[in-house]
Amino acid sequence: MKSAIAITSKIDNLELAVKELVSQIKEKSTQERHSVGIVYCDADMDVARLGGLLNKELSMDIVGVTTSATIERNSGYNDMSILLCVLTADDVNFSIGYAADLNTDGFQDLIRESYKQARTKAEEDPRLIFALTPYIADLTSENYMEVLDEASGSVPIFGGVATDHYDLQYQKTFYNGRAFERGIVFVLFMGNIRPIFSMEHYFSTKPEKKGIITKSSGNQIMEVNNQIFKEYVQSIVPVPDEELVIFYFQSTPFVMELPDYEKSEQPVVRALCTIDHQTGAGGFLSKMPEGSAIYITGLQRKNLNESCNGALADIIGKMAENADYEYSMIFINTCNARELLMGDAKNLESDILKEKLAGFSPNLNAIGFYGFGEICPTGTRTDGTAINRFHNISFALCAI
Repeated sequence: MKSAIAITSKIDNLELAVKELVSQIKEKSTQERHSVGIVYCDADMDVARLGGLLNKELSMDIVGVTTSATIERNSGYNDMSILLCVLTADDVNFSIGYAADLNTDGFQDLIRESYKQARTKAEEDPRLIFALTPYIADLTSENYMEVLDEASGSVPIFGGVATDHYDLQYQKTFYNGRAFERGIVFVLFMGNIRPIFSMEHYFSTKPEKKGIITKSSGNQIMEVNNQIFKEYVQSIVPVPDEELVIFYFQSTPFVMELPDYEKSEQPVVRALCTIDHQTGAGGFLSKMPEGSAIYITGLQRKNLNESCNGALADIIGKMAENADYEYSMIFINTCNARELLMGDAKNLESDILKEKLAGFSPNLNAIGFYGFGEICPTGTRTDGTAINRFHNISFALCAI
């Protein structure tokens, strides 16, 4: 499989932006039998029109997601831009699925049916599901991942959650000429691919007051160790008076060990989004099941450096183990919380990316976006199926 990357900052003129993107792709790549385009772009634009124009000009399916910023091997960190990746191959095929208007009642059936339709179009079982998911306050992308995991028989799933510029109302996914505020879009990869994964997060302090979630519902925690959640948090760190608290806890994230976790897995990190000051309940960006262990830890800028270096070193080592296969793309999903913690050092992760890949062929591309969550396998079961997990505040990679 071959890959080509195009980027433009002309987000205020879609015709000119598309012209630039298409010109760059045609200079770098010749389409083979099967192709797909993946777009990461700024949220302040007409993404349905963007997808439709690219679909028409390139004659291939286009899937995309909005984001606050992108990361790319050569151009580094970019905000207010459009980043296009084209994958093309004779021996790899792609099938697109999407489910629009997801809501708490019936989202499972919508996703199952969309997967069934995409799989019916494919000639064989997929080896990778690349998923772009919406941010919906009363749902979580973990829900969508679990449905895809069940429907596919635990095929590896990699992807991330749409973002905007922290307004929490303009983020979208899109497919060709259609944009979705509450829709998931995914690509099934079939054929000659060997996807490999890495995900890292490091912290600067030891766990504080580890407890067990004793009462929860969906993404809401009511009690930890039979203590009101707000009181549990206040016994460790100050709690602001505001209801929206996601910005206050960027440097003190919550770590959770799910009840079904394998000992070889890393625990997942969870972002606290809201606190109901009347009930004391906390709302997270993912499901928080009863029986899970939870604790607070510290996160500093140096830890971003450590996790980025660690994940890239790991994926490079895994590529070396597959020396008879040529990898052409590394997908990166990194967290919006990490972008906030970088402060004025926005090139932190992109500089490490450039350094780590400096000795590799220019044919190896790497692109990513900053999202409200990362989907990445954390291991493999004894039967060979993937252990798919939803993460926050992590640096996740997929090489294909």
